Amino acid sequence: MPIARVISRWNSYVARSPLRKMGHTALVAATTSLIAKGMAFVKEVVVASIFGLSGALDIYLVAFVLIGVPLSILLNAVQTALITHLSGTSLAPNEEANRFVATSLLTLACLAVLLPIWLWALPYALPWLASGFSVEKRQALEAALYWLIPYYFLNGFNLLGYGVLQAKGRYLANGLLPSATPVVIILVLLAWSVPGDWKALAASLVIGSAIESLLLLVTLYRHGQLAFPHRLEIKGMDAIITSSLALLPGTVMLTASPVIEQAIAAAMGEGSNAALAYGYKLPSALQGIIVTAIGITALPYFAKQLGQGDSAYCLHSLKKLTFWLMAGGVVLIFPLSIFSSDIVALLYQRGAFNAQATTRVAPIQFAYFMQIPFALVAMLGIKLMAALKLNWLTSAYTAVAVLLQAILAYELSAHYGTQGIAWAATLVSALLAAITFFTARLTLLKLSQ
Repeated sequence: MPIARVISRWNSYVARSPLRKMGHTALVAATTSLIAKGMAFVKEVVVASIFGLSGALDIYLVAFVLIGVPLSILLNAVQTALITHLSGTSLAPNEEANRFVATSLLTLACLAVLLPIWLWALPYALPWLASGFSVEKRQALEAALYWLIPYYFLNGFNLLGYGVLQAKGRYLANGLLPSATPVVIILVLLAWSVPGDWKALAASLVIGSAIESLLLLVTLYRHGQLAFPHRLEIKGMDAIITSSLALLPGTVMLTASPVIEQAIAAAMGEGSNAALAYGYKLPSALQGIIVTAIGITALPYFAKQLGQGDSAYCLHSLKKLTFWLMAGGVVLIFPLSIFSSDIVALLYQRGAFNAQATTRVAPIQFAYFMQIPFALVAMLGIKLMAALKLNWLTSAYTAVAVLLQAILAYELSAHYGTQGIAWAATLVSALLAAITFFTARLTLLKLSQ
């Protein structure tokens, strides 16, 4: 059969080098994530037709960002540390399962401690974080935060579960399971009796996340990555805890970035938060497919190569991957940036999303399209630095990048409106891509000598 011969030749080609194997797994990861990313984008089209650039959508988007602050701070650090640990260490299946269970319980306990403190502090911060909201709109925002509390814990577990799947190379499940949440959101929105109500978005997100958690539990159990030991062992957890603590300063600043962006947009009038979100949707979806593939395959790949002492080959991989990611990103964004307005109109302009909304969103989308090549290279550099255990330096770079982005977003938004926030993100992504690449390259050169 011709197809069988093609597959056989491809497998032979891939087997000749670890880098080709990594590229193959990245391709598999990107392909399997297409369904979930596609469903998520369909969900955004449905949301656009129902909500447009309404205040109800502003409320949900800001609440979604704010409830996720403690979650993002902790999970970005712990998930990276867990993947690095499971990929770079040889453990028996029962030990791997025990590390996952112990990590999950400790993380959820920390989230439970942080949540009441965060909810207590938020009302005092909302006059600054949502300065453009009316009193009624701000009260609705506080209510939306409580509606999203179950999502806070469910998503915490889901992120750790996906970290295990990524570390063990189970990219099919990792790519397909996230489609459950957008499917549920679409169904709930279509069935909700009051169109344009933020409560429909909040309720559907919680239900979808719960179903996703259940599917993830079953998958982990079937693959032997979930165990219920009689006595929980925390031996060996010091490596995960130490790496997580080193990454925390960076994740604190990284989490602050969308909060700052939403706060700046909230001060710019009705629908500004929604316009910023719509402008980010398609670039984020396209970027997310490749970034997800690179992010979930690069860290285990580099951790394994460095664990074997092959730093010279890691350097070769870094150079080659950087070239192809930058070149591919430029080729991807060229036609998209030219037809940005037409794309917005085609995707969103129906129902509550009118021509005026298209005019507001198109320049924002254009700026985010320009970010894609730099975001891909920055992701590669950050994952390699994590594999090199340069966690404190990664945190420092991230902190400076977020601070610089906040300053640029504030200054550029004063002159160019909401699109200035997007251009700030693009400029900082370019800087972060350059500095992480050269840092990783210099470190690998020293290790190779």
